[in-house]
Amino acid sequence: MKAIDLFNKIENPDKVIIIFVFNACAALGTSEALDLTKKTLEKMSKSLYSNSYILSSVLDALMKCGDVKYAESVFNSSTNKDLSMYGAMMKGNY
Repeated sequence: MKAIDLFNKIENPDKVIIIFVFNACAALGTSEALDLTKKTLEKMSKSLYSNSYILSSVLDALMKCGDVKYAESVFNSSTNKDLSMYGAMMKGNY
């Protein structure tokens, strides 16, 4: 939770910080982590939606937090799918 607390103090996180947050949320797999994942995704610059590293991290967090439908929505809306995104969807929430 310390990583999430630190993230909340950052006003304009860059893409590396955003990926770290999504990875922390995936590791936690809690409803609070799911809320932060969705909140971060909504606030994230639309230009980052084409970044496959970020989208893979988003999908991983959503799946591990248990929101398969939202993950499917993000996955289906992506125009630049790559192998890591397919992997995040297939790995699911184990």
